[in-house]
Amino acid sequence: NDKAKKTPVTDVEVATAFIRNLLHNNFAEAEQYLLKDETNDQIFERFKKQYSEKDKAILEKYKDADIIVNNISYVTDSVCIFNYSNSYSRADKTILKVVRVDGKWLIDLKYTFSGNL
Repeated sequence: NDKAKKTPVTDVEVATAFIRNLLHNNFAEAEQYLLKDETNDQIFERFKKQYSEKDKAILEKYKDADIIVNNISYVTDSVCIFNYSNSYSRADKTILKVVRVDGKWLIDLKYTFSGNL
């Protein structure tokens, strides 16, 4: 029921919605939470391509996976570092940077994929 679907507004809600959409292979929905710039767009396109090349059985396991929050830390009141895994591949920890731009929380993939952990 789409009417009951709450629009994510907090840093944690946006990060969780972004991850859930990725796990469900719903990139169009995930992309609305992406901080729009050339580098993020390129990273997101590469990620979509790599993800779509995964085995279908693995993609199904991702869809069923739970999001496991390992740690949430705040750099400033406008920057959140969201460290998570999923129940299908618990050992794979991913760190997302969630930034508030013009009052809206967005995902900045540059932090995740540039190695500055």
